[in-house]
Amino acid sequence: MGRDYFLDKDLIISKDNNIYVVYSNINPFGYIYAYLKYIYTGKGIWKGYERVLRYYGVHNLLKVNQEYIYEPCYDVSFPILRKSMIVKHLKPEEKMRKIIRKSENKLESLALEIYDYVNIKNIGITGSLLAGISHENSDIDFVIYGIKDTIDFLESFQGFDEDKDWISETIKNYDISLNLAKDLYDRRVRGMYKGIKYSFLFVNDKVEKYCNIVCKRIGEGEIIANIDDKFNSLFYPSVVTLSNVSIIKGSSAPQLLVSYEGIYSMLLYKSNRVYVKGMLMRCEDGEVKMIIGDRDVKGYIRRIL
Repeated sequence: MGRDYFLDKDLIISKDNNIYVVYSNINPFGYIYAYLKYIYTGKGIWKGYERVLRYYGVHNLLKVNQEYIYEPCYDVSFPILRKSMIVKHLKPEEKMRKIIRKSENKLESLALEIYDYVNIKNIGITGSLLAGISHENSDIDFVIYGIKDTIDFLESFQGFDEDKDWISETIKNYDISLNLAKDLYDRRVRGMYKGIKYSFLFVNDKVEKYCNIVCKRIGEGEIIANIDDKFNSLFYPSVVTLSNVSIIKGSSAPQLLVSYEGIYSMLLYKSNRVYVKGMLMRCEDGEVKMIIGDRDVKGYIRRIL
């Protein structure tokens, strides 16, 4: 029997035959944190499915028409799917095991070649391959579980060919500078293999607790700070502790940086000191956080050292 809980990057087939992506390891009662990605129209290139979320980023996610729920701990609403709507729970690690046993097409054969090359045990396949709706030019999206295998991967894998489209697409989607986009790109986690785009995503292999401390947004902030504990930057959302904080704008110095924009995860992992613009939040226990990806203050992160 496989696991009976939900992890980031799992996929869900709903009763109305839509496909959702899980984006959290928190498993609340009665619903899951998941966003709508594909709907079946009979016209899409993904075996009749079309993408609802065409471009990534919180600002694009907020445009998707689905149910949201307000969470007092974060003072914002998140996209969810009721558990009563779930028909099938697709797990990346189970798909990878199936491909290892027998690859069904050219894309799965390429995925197996990459798997053999990186030689990581706790790994899965998500995206259209997991959903069973891939076409011959679909991306291959891997998931690596746990901090140990994630660090082993990053220290041993140099990447394949560069994905030359990623930087220009990211500049357009996130409205950032060329220099920042170049700093965000890392061939280990996004690239090309034999003409097919690949990605490596990292997921904590532990279920996270539902929050119990209420936080409130207190306004826009800008800081320069050191990053002390950066390993959790690799998971979603990226979380790092801050020190030696210099306040440029805002009323308080945050102790924690939380980014809901996944493009910043590798930048945070590789940085020692950063400039950050985001939304400040004050929590009941006195902790102050800075949020990247807030609906009112999108924010960004730039490496200094």
